[in-house]
Amino acid sequence: MAIATDVIANAEDYQRVLASHPVVFLLFVSKHCPACKHSGPLFQQMAGLHTDAITSLVLDTAHTPRHEAVTGIPTLLVFQNGQMVDKLKGFGAWEEQEATLQAIFARYAGAGITPPASIGPGPIPESTPLSHP
Repeated sequence: MAIATDVIANAEDYQRVLASHPVVFLLFVSKHCPACKHSGPLFQQMAGLHTDAITSLVLDTAHTPRHEAVTGIPTLLVFQNGQMVDKLKGFGAWEEQEATLQAIFARYAGAGITPPASIGPGPIPESTPLSHP
């Protein structure tokens, strides 16, 4: 598993990435987005702790085809076995972002990952789990 800043050129590239890993996080950002300037590096730091369980990609919306689930940035889409199972639009207030990301990574990576001392416990933030018929 890995973390990468990547370019996805078309729908086939999305499917290739999603099919090649059991759990994939796609973070959509833009260099012109003030919220992305903080959340992108924070996401990469957290993703670095979970490379054994989650493949994480940071995608610049200027170079990536539009995804119908992305209606604002930053947006994190979570896929399990190729199916979108969670969506997080924005990471909340600045002081809550570490806890927000810690919770969503823990939810999908499983137990056993010890976060660095700078990332303390916090409430589990609300995200939007998707239900499938």
